[in-house]
Amino acid sequence: MVIKKTITKAGSTYKVDASGPNDVVQHYQVILQEPLDVDELPDSFSGVPALDSEHPDRPGLYVVRYEVTQPDGAAKSTLDIAVHYGPSNYTETPIDPEAQEPTLTPTIVSEWGWDDSTGERELVESVGETPVAVLNSAGDPFESVPTVSTPTPTFTKVMRMGDRIARWGNYFCCVNSAAITIGGMACPAHTLLCTISEKKIIGEAKYPYEYTVHLKYRSNKVHVAGAAAVTEIGWDVAIVDAGMREKDSSTGKLKLIQVTSEETGQPATVTSPELLNGSGQKITRTAGVTVKPYILVFQAYPRVNFPEWFYSEPPTPTASDSTP
Repeated sequence: MVIKKTITKAGSTYKVDASGPNDVVQHYQVILQEPLDVDELPDSFSGVPALDSEHPDRPGLYVVRYEVTQPDGAAKSTLDIAVHYGPSNYTETPIDPEAQEPTLTPTIVSEWGWDDSTGERELVESVGETPVAVLNSAGDPFESVPTVSTPTPTFTKVMRMGDRIARWGNYFCCVNSAAITIGGMACPAHTLLCTISEKKIIGEAKYPYEYTVHLKYRSNKVHVAGAAAVTEIGWDVAIVDAGMREKDSSTGKLKLIQVTSEETGQPATVTSPELLNGSGQKITRTAGVTVKPYILVFQAYPRVNFPEWFYSEPPTPTASDSTP
């Protein structure tokens, strides 16, 4: 599939409910070099906001799906694309409501707060007023993606309860689907990775079940392909689209990328990855023009709503609560 150009059509539609505007639909038209094959069903389009990218003017709304129509007749080389924005494109791990907000028995909290740990993350884009993709001086991806140290503070809450919490393990190795604030620290969606453990205190009658919740914070902001602004992807993974194979524009099958050899003037197979355009084709380079890579984002962990008892702050004892 070779795209001549992409046109943004005027106007949009949306729905409104108690939470505000949602299901915002923006329309695009993609002009193709030639009609698609009968069995060719592309799922990404240059110039059209990528799936999961955030709406440029409405934070919290993401591209959740495309509706693609190919007209008949003379217009068969065009695709009409309705881009739907919604609260999230991710299917959250189903959790029983009783497990999500249980009726807690009396609780003793023995630890609550953040530490100052650090970690590593891959750097696909520099930080600054004008972020730049991390490529070598020839505009090619590095053989290995550079990594940098980054703050990854972990919030810990240790609590003892009178009864076991049903299905507490459903939250293990998941990230927060919505923004939450813990103490004075605001944590956007997708930035907290949860581990949780249960321990029974032998010989304890009143508070025999101890739960330890760890929420590890990670921030990672990149220009996701198709998004106008920087997107906070948190624990998701960002990768520059590159490879040594591309999709054949006529058959859709994969083939090794070929370039013209400067020595012989003949086509030659590449020996290192080339930048791809998000649709499986090599990016065409123009002399004197800086290459803009296509950054892909992949979901790494299930997303769930964390219950408030995970991070709620215990009350501060008053003077009357203290032992004289």
